Amino acid sequence: MATDDKKKATTGPQMKAVVDTSIVDPKRMEELRTLAKTKVDKERKTAAEAQLLEQFTKEERQVGGLDEELVTIFLDFAPYCDRAMIDGVIYFNGQTKTVRASVADVLNEMMSMTWKHQSEIDGKSENFYRKSRSQRVTADGGVTSHILRA
Repeated sequence: MATDDKKKATTGPQMKAVVDTSIVDPKRMEELRTLAKTKVDKERKTAAEAQLLEQFTKEERQVGGLDEELVTIFLDFAPYCDRAMIDGVIYFNGQTKTVRASVADVLNEMMSMTWKHQSEIDGKSENFYRKSRSQRVTADGGVTSHILRA
């Protein structure tokens, strides 16, 4: 068997002979170039169609309720809460995440409840915490937030 392996390594498609292409007629070269262009265009078209099919399939699933749309959410919990956990996934305060719409709804409810709890603990109006937190967008697309503290 060792001799068969050696034969396979030295023959077949792995070994290409270097040939002088100047022996091919210029007219035939143009025909080959046209064939190559046609082949590449066909591959490009097939790839584009596959990509569009995948995109349209995803959109149809979302419309039909089979898949949920994705939502980007900024996590802004009250100061005492540094994270939330849903289905074993940890979401840290101050991060921007892209999650399913149902998870975003739950996170929005959690953020609302943490700020409500914070207002009850501090004895302040809930509107106190709705003031601007000097949020800024950083150069890398992140968000910086300075949370008000009493």
